[in-house]
Amino acid sequence: MAEIIRAHDDDWSLVREIRLRSLSTDPAAFGQSWDTESTYEDSVWEERVQDAAWFLAIDDGQPVAVVAARHEQDSPANERELQAMWVTPKSRHSGIAGKLAEAVFTWAGEDGADTVTLYVGPENEGARALYEALGFSDTGDRWEIVEDDPDGAWLKMARGI
Repeated sequence: MAEIIRAHDDDWSLVREIRLRSLSTDPAAFGQSWDTESTYEDSVWEERVQDAAWFLAIDDGQPVAVVAARHEQDSPANERELQAMWVTPKSRHSGIAGKLAEAVFTWAGEDGADTVTLYVGPENEGARALYEALGFSDTGDRWEIVEDDPDGAWLKMARGI
């Protein structure tokens, strides 16, 4: 079974590895692209690890899942946002996503939050079902990734901790 760890400064290369794998495997699941993030300098990855709480699932020394969490500046003080959740296809349906979410909930509570939010693409039914199973519900708020495309707007979900 994979071990869940919090990524620290010296783990930035593991975060980069699993993040780029997620973007190449499931490009429509994220608001970013492999083409963009693969060009980031090492220093950008180091900063990303410092600017958010990243959690990795490690199996046999290799990352098999990832999630990040942070307090976004435009969010209420009591909210933390779950971001970039991804599990390798081989490791899906193993409970790893739930363990990563629990790590985020614990971190968020320790960081002073009482709510965790996330955004999910409107056609990403698998992720939405997972988040609902983890206790998230649709807030009714939407994030238009492409301006004036309400059908493509991402759903905001929330869960109390």
